[in-house]
Amino acid sequence: MAKAQTSTRPVTVAELRRMIEETLAKGLSPTDLVLQLTLRDAALIKRSALFADDEIQFKDGVMHVLGVPATAGEVAESGLDRATVTASE
Repeated sequence: MAKAQTSTRPVTVAELRRMIEETLAKGLSPTDLVLQLTLRDAALIKRSALFADDEIQFKDGVMHVLGVPATAGEVAESGLDRATVTASE
């Protein structure tokens, strides 16, 4: 008997937007979050009609989507996480 293939569907740009909006609606600050994007999703967001020009900004070399800082290329699947703060000595 053939083994059933299990494949996960990549998250869409619309789903990423919904994740951000829902999390911000719960009262979290954009600076408490980090949007981790694949290189593909980072490129798609920049071209997406779902985001207005003022909803994607670049500050000090960091892309911000709806105010949430984003990293690109360090993950296999895009998602929204809480930012981790490292203590400086």
